[in-house]
Amino acid sequence: MENENKLDLLTKKIYQEGIEKANNDAQEILDKARKDAENILKDAENRAKDIVDKANDDAANVKQKTEAEMSMSVKQAVAALKQQIVNIMAGDISKNIAKEAFNDKDFVHQMMMEIIRKWNPEGKSELSLILGENEKKEFESYLAAKHKEMLDDKLTIKVNPDMKDGFVVVPQNGNYRLTFTEEMFDEFFNAYIKDYSKKLLFG
Repeated sequence: MENENKLDLLTKKIYQEGIEKANNDAQEILDKARKDAENILKDAENRAKDIVDKANDDAANVKQKTEAEMSMSVKQAVAALKQQIVNIMAGDISKNIAKEAFNDKDFVHQMMMEIIRKWNPEGKSELSLILGENEKKEFESYLAAKHKEMLDDKLTIKVNPDMKDGFVVVPQNGNYRLTFTEEMFDEFFNAYIKDYSKKLLFG
């Protein structure tokens, strides 16, 4: 009987120790799983933050680059328009000067003699060196009058030969105003941003 009691106690002790060990092992597994889950969540949050930060940086860089490109495109467009105005006026005025000058044989003869007399074959002669002070003033007055005449006649400028319409310079209150339609300006400005837009959109 005594042996049976000892065996029973031993069995209960082993059983109890087994339950406690199982509970401890289960708790360790739960603690480890909870810690792993926390680490995974923290890592996921850090990665998500990195992705958001990178996206914000990329967006800021694209915005800055786009603004810089747009600013440069505007400057290029304005410069091209100014150059086209100069080219048109200089070309037409020089044609008028040549036509009127060669219709006046005395003027041509006098001009050629003045050039031959003052020309330096070893130097670089400019118009200011070839013409005397009086002749230079007369010539500049003539040029100014021709410029005014062209502007007063509603000068039309087409920067691109494919443009349907053009910029028009019209006199207004003693000054000159550049007029254009919204559609025409879109067409004009598009030529200066389409290359960058293609690169931005399609790489």
